[in-house]
Amino acid sequence: MQAALSTRKATIADIPFLARIEYEASLPPLNHCFWEDILQGTQTGALQFIEAMLRADASNWGNVTDFLILEEQRKPVAAAAGYTPNPEDYCPLRLSCLGRIAQNLNWSKEIATAFRDRYVQFWGGDCRPFFLTPQAPWIIETVAVLPEARGRGLGKVLLKALLEEGRSQQHSHAGIMVINGNDIARHTYESIGFKPYQTFHAEYFIEQFNLEFPGITKFGFRFN
Repeated sequence: MQAALSTRKATIADIPFLARIEYEASLPPLNHCFWEDILQGTQTGALQFIEAMLRADASNWGNVTDFLILEEQRKPVAAAAGYTPNPEDYCPLRLSCLGRIAQNLNWSKEIATAFRDRYVQFWGGDCRPFFLTPQAPWIIETVAVLPEARGRGLGKVLLKALLEEGRSQQHSHAGIMVINGNDIARHTYESIGFKPYQTFHAEYFIEQFNLEFPGITKFGFRFN
């Protein structure tokens, strides 16, 4: 690793930065964060909600202690989460923690109920949708480099460090997922050894959810 770069585990003090990372990670290739759709009518922005979710330990896709932060000259520039998937719920939010999130955001009972209804509708009411079935015992999610730091290979440095963490925990495989059309992420993952595992094309989401969505490709990495 270059001398100017270092990695460290995230702490509670990093939550505002991690919220920005989660938001940036959700944008490509559609340039749109799915939380914004679910939050309609709550008067709550996506960044504010993600912060509240992290403070409540309510994410299935990586909570604070799951994140590894990459710093350049001691300034955070990228982060990603590595974690063991929840066997009961593959969707992003643990609804059992919604009360803590609502309290943090000063939501009324009516707003929290409306949010819950939209969330369940968005994810099809299934805590374990087939297309999100984990393909490995160690999942990497929410990968992003700040826009001003992109184009210099920092994502590869971060991902290699997360793979080493998974290796140190003696996992057999790692998994990662990309929305079809996010070619930059796909090329990055393949360049460090991830191989395509399973693709759900746009037709799958139209047939199953009546949803226009480009689909996803799941990748796997085998630890030697």
